[in-house]
Amino acid sequence: MTRESSKDGATQSAVETAYRRIRHMILTGEMRSGDKLLENQLATTIGVSRTPIREALNRLNAEGLVVLERYRRGIVADFSLDDAIEIFRLRAILEGHAAGRAATRISDTHLDRLQDLERVMEKQFEELGWNEHLEGFDKLNAEFHAVIASAAESPRLEKILASSLELPASIFNRYSEPVEMRTRRTHAQHREILSALKARNPEWAQAAMNAHLFSLLPTASGSLEHEADNMG
Repeated sequence: MTRESSKDGATQSAVETAYRRIRHMILTGEMRSGDKLLENQLATTIGVSRTPIREALNRLNAEGLVVLERYRRGIVADFSLDDAIEIFRLRAILEGHAAGRAATRISDTHLDRLQDLERVMEKQFEELGWNEHLEGFDKLNAEFHAVIASAAESPRLEKILASSLELPASIFNRYSEPVEMRTRRTHAQHREILSALKARNPEWAQAAMNAHLFSLLPTASGSLEHEADNMG
């Protein structure tokens, strides 16, 4: 390996590190809509130079999580209720398609992993309660959906689902439905999706995934109720 190729590899590694860290901070709510993304500050926090930060922000801008203003100054993108509804509808369509494909392709290893993930999610929920289990749930839930996308054996679809259809955690504050109620329904829906996959039934799997994600759609009335509660 030449010195030049080694340098290029180190640069790309730094870009990937910066990209993943900033993206994680946005999606988990550590950085919220409208927050400024200062290159110097991010470089210090993440431990890279400004160049990887700039490239990472360009990638996040392409994904819609960051808005680059004049002079390349970045802010965390703001997601409206309409944005959230559109993203959930797209996810329902695409992940429903993925679940239907996965039903005829999924391996026993994947099925076992899905069952283990759901078992752990439900165990944590019952032991910790909805408010304490959320951080662990988010990670396990993301893997649950990722396993199904992988089992669909469609690299293009898997890439779209992994990078372009995620929402910052702060958007979920607009729900009026109690988190506990929503979480219990999610567990039941995960079990039905798993049953459909075990049955190798693509139509059932697709319908179950569609229903799961459409049930998570925020509503305009829910948002208004939430805002009224905040004002009160």
